[in-house]
Amino acid sequence: MNLLTSSVLFVGNKYKSGSERCYYCGAYCSDENLTSFYVKETFTNRDIIKFPNSKYVCVGCVESLGNGYDEMKMVDGSIKKRDNERGMQPRMYSWIITKGNKLAATKAHIKELRKIILNPPEIPFSIILADSGQKQLIFRCPVNIDKNNFSLLLEDEVIENIDVNILNTRIEMIKPIVFLFGKLSLLKKFNISHFAKMNEYFDNISIIEKWIEIKNEPISRLAVWLSYSKEELKNEYIKRGRI
Repeated sequence: MNLLTSSVLFVGNKYKSGSERCYYCGAYCSDENLTSFYVKETFTNRDIIKFPNSKYVCVGCVESLGNGYDEMKMVDGSIKKRDNERGMQPRMYSWIITKGNKLAATKAHIKELRKIILNPPEIPFSIILADSGQKQLIFRCPVNIDKNNFSLLLEDEVIENIDVNILNTRIEMIKPIVFLFGKLSLLKKFNISHFAKMNEYFDNISIIEKWIEIKNEPISRLAVWLSYSKEELKNEYIKRGRI
């Protein structure tokens, strides 16, 4: 008996099923890991756990909520090895988790994450984008069984029904804004100086106007997180030579 959760995917063949239910993710699990040991009194997110009355925690949650492994595969193909006590904790990383494989990423890997999300892996898969590195996210993330209509976890927000064509269009759309004002500007209020600079450099203020209309949509927040950096866009736009 099993219930596929991101925690189950995370540990792959190490997962042990059973007749109990996991306190955190709700997967069927054994009675080996007691909540009295693995759930701290200081844990505050009790509103998002799946089985609050359970006395047990699955091995997937034990490992994904723990201190991590001594070696970890990164999304760029490199291997990160433990060099301090805390640097390998899974909560500190974004994750692409598939059947039999898991790849970690930091914000330095947004290029790789963007490429994967725009061309999702084979099912089943889970995608966790950690922004703060301070929250336990893996057990909260949905598992996808359709790569053409999938969800991911952006920090603690589930972005649902992702259309990669719409996502890519928005990532491309905001490139001029990022180039001129940086990524942080995308979720802030624009003023007359933004419009003036956009008009001066691109002869077009409609980009900002359109973005203002859609920037509060969940897929737009995802587009911002995955967007190119200002530095990456220099070669594309600096040839215009007006700045």
